[in-house]
Amino acid sequence: MHSKCLEMLCNVSRLPGNTAVMTRFPGLVEALLAAGSSKEAIDRVWALRILQNLTTDTSSKSLLATSTLLTLLINCVTSKKTDEQYAAMATLLNLSTDPSAVVPITSTKNVLATLVFLAHNAESSAEIRTMACNSLATIGLWLQTVSGFGSIPEDARRVLLPSHKTSGWEIWD
Repeated sequence: MHSKCLEMLCNVSRLPGNTAVMTRFPGLVEALLAAGSSKEAIDRVWALRILQNLTTDTSSKSLLATSTLLTLLINCVTSKKTDEQYAAMATLLNLSTDPSAVVPITSTKNVLATLVFLAHNAESSAEIRTMACNSLATIGLWLQTVSGFGSIPEDARRVLLPSHKTSGWEIWD
């Protein structure tokens, strides 16, 4: 019965007009997180597909980018089931396109390490590697944008970021 309910919710979430409402519906995201940790593989896949659809909505990304969801996605993207991996990685990619998700993504344990691992793992499918690379590149772009708008002292040289210059102990002499 769970699986059929999740399948119906997944079909409802495919319509873009429903995603913002579904994300804000009380208890739905928590139920999806529970289904994403289910022992039944089909329940996990349906829950991840729903989350993938919900993360296509711009207004929902900041609400969904939590350490609990990110941890679930990292666990699922490293599973052996291809459908589960794909849905989890696509959800991570969707979240990485929002600047408000950068802090949760970079501060949640193992998210960046897993993305790097997947991007370089020859056993990952080409689609998974491509999505992992896109996620990393997008996160890097957001971080570069943030660093470019930092307050630079008046007397400092304005150089394009990143400068690729190193600094060692000799700068203090």
